[in-house]
Amino acid sequence: MKAPEDLLRLINFCKTIQRADTDPFDLDVKRFLTILREYVRRWKSIDDLMLDAEAMSELTKVIELQCDWIKDRSASFYIDPALVEFKLKLMEPAQLASAFFKAWHPIVSLDRITPERLKQGLNYWNALAPLSQRKSAFGDVSTPETGTFKLDDLIVLHILSRTEFQEQIQEVLNELEARGRTEYHDFVYGDSFEDSVRKAYLTSYIVSEGKAELDIEPLEEKVFISLCSQSGGSGGEGEEECPDEKRSIPIAISYEDWMKWSKKREQEQSGR
Repeated sequence: MKAPEDLLRLINFCKTIQRADTDPFDLDVKRFLTILREYVRRWKSIDDLMLDAEAMSELTKVIELQCDWIKDRSASFYIDPALVEFKLKLMEPAQLASAFFKAWHPIVSLDRITPERLKQGLNYWNALAPLSQRKSAFGDVSTPETGTFKLDDLIVLHILSRTEFQEQIQEVLNELEARGRTEYHDFVYGDSFEDSVRKAYLTSYIVSEGKAELDIEPLEEKVFISLCSQSGGSGGEGEEECPDEKRSIPIAISYEDWMKWSKKREQEQSGR
């Protein structure tokens, strides 16, 4: 079989990365493996197998360079200035202002408070009774115990039936299969915050069951969700092969974030 040009280009690209000392992450490892998987069943001769072995060898060397790159940067808490500059350019002015205020911790200075006010504050604290005497006026403060609700607890409380829960899970799976790979918040957020929380819970269930996969894009600071091919889907475009091991990724859902998402969606719809 004649050597495929795309595979030869990838092999040469791996060698170029090793010689030119360029960024090893310029190589898309997942795409490389996909191309190899397409040709592995077509190999007939010894030369084909030698080419396949060479491709895997070069890919392994690049992955080793990627590991060295991560170890070197993480060891010194390195942040690439180009990456910081790129992210700053992508941020809106409101986002920059918000980040500045979160990181800004001003201290009290003399031009903010007068000596007379300081004296009044000192007299106030000196006049207070000791804490041991003041806390008796509030009585015993009890902290309620916290816990989590499981599916069986909801069924016992007659809040949800097992059949209804399975139907809702199937609705989420059908919607994810129809939409394909999509941004997580765009998928779970809806017209009301209550429905968004409910859908986020159902989505976390199908992810924990291995029926869907979360994919994090650190540069864009976004999380994408897609249906796993093993979950009963058609195996079409947008479906991922989920790893065997399960992992937990905490994603915050807040009313303020939902409000921002709703306003952004309204602006996009009005601009069409």
